[in-house]
Amino acid sequence: MAKNQGLALNPSKISGVCGRLMCCLQYEHDNYKEMVKGLPRVNSQVQTPDGPGKVLKNEILAQKVMVRLDDESIMTYPKEELKVKQQNP
Repeated sequence: MAKNQGLALNPSKISGVCGRLMCCLQYEHDNYKEMVKGLPRVNSQVQTPDGPGKVLKNEILAQKVMVRLDDESIMTYPKEELKVKQQNP
């Protein structure tokens, strides 16, 4: 679950005050999986308000996407502003 949520796999960083692995990871996991569904995959091609680009990173909790545009600039957009391009077979 920690890996899926992009957290460090270092046990000291994902341990709670009790010294055991954080139970909140399990509690949050279902919501996290649901939030990921609406975001484009990393490395997918998207159309942005500023032109086409490639997804670099998803900010899952903020529901934003970091994109490298074709002119090499890097911008962050709300997911609603992006359209995923269909891949040609």
